[in-house]
Amino acid sequence: MINQASRRLNKHPLALTASLGLAALGTTVQANAGCMDTMFQNGSPGGTSNGLRFTPAAYRADDTAGSLVRVGDWHQDDGIVGMWRFKMVTLGPSGAPVLVDDGYAQWHADGTEIQNSGLHAPKTSNFCLGVWTHTGPQTYQLNHFPLAWDPTGDNPAGPIQITMTVKLTDHDHFSGSYTLKVYAWDGTELINASGAPVATITGTISAVRVTIDSTVPGSE
Repeated sequence: MINQASRRLNKHPLALTASLGLAALGTTVQANAGCMDTMFQNGSPGGTSNGLRFTPAAYRADDTAGSLVRVGDWHQDDGIVGMWRFKMVTLGPSGAPVLVDDGYAQWHADGTEIQNSGLHAPKTSNFCLGVWTHTGPQTYQLNHFPLAWDPTGDNPAGPIQITMTVKLTDHDHFSGSYTLKVYAWDGTELINASGAPVATITGTISAVRVTIDSTVPGSE
């Protein structure tokens, strides 16, 4: 797949951007306690107001994700929220894993995501943005849009889309799969593609949570 993509990319200004050096990606746990679920009247829970009765919501700690969730309701689990050190790989022609990107990403409680790519120089655009949703127990889907520039940093190289499904394996790690599609720029607006993808790369992603005690990898 990669050889075929490389031959196609040689015909487009995205050749460098879409090479395996391409990087286009994308926590402190938010306890989603739902403050409006527990109402108080006259300082006591379970009070009544205008004929309505409010009762405290029951919560328990999620043993897998380490976050607080409503009992029986995985929609309240936002264990993905926080900062992560990520690594994206794909299989090269020999079948050996090839690094596509690594860097840092933040998943925010409002469903947005930002990523700092370690394999893109800032002048070629090394920050990109995405949105995520919760699709199952400790499982999340990301839709992510980098905007690539040529090596000079003066001309748009083309838009990119990364879709990803990941799952928390424990509080401090997640893993999953991604599909990365590279498009040729249509020559008008920066975000516009000129048609179908000129290259598609698939692979796996893994990530480790960044905490207040994290250090630079390899520094110890």
